[in-house]
Amino acid sequence: MKFRPFSDTKYLWVVMVLLAIIAILFKSIYRQYIYSNQINDFGIADSSPNFFAGLIIVFFYYIQYQKVSLKVHALFGAIGLVGYELVQGSVFKNNVFDYIDILASIIGVVVGYLICSKFKTGALFNSPIR
Repeated sequence: MKFRPFSDTKYLWVVMVLLAIIAILFKSIYRQYIYSNQINDFGIADSSPNFFAGLIIVFFYYIQYQKVSLKVHALFGAIGLVGYELVQGSVFKNNVFDYIDILASIIGVVVGYLICSKFKTGALFNSPIR
């Protein structure tokens, strides 16, 4: 994997770092608040890291030189996240399989794909990508 020059992708790096920080905040502070106050947030506290992982993985498409299309990259990202979710119960002893996490991963990848396909050019994605 060869990355594009930082000067071409600096705004995208900033967006991805901000998404990662938001995901960490959701996983640590928000999740603890929801659990300690016994609030039903319909699984958002548990599945938000999967959603943000899907977004970030799709955004990685624009940081590296592409050998595949955006659609194929998003599909492989979704397959990888779903595969991780399916095997995590047997590999990691403290994690559990959850279909809501699979849905959040797929929704994150789809949202990332829609954002990336809509905004292939512009300030966020500095130069046009095929």
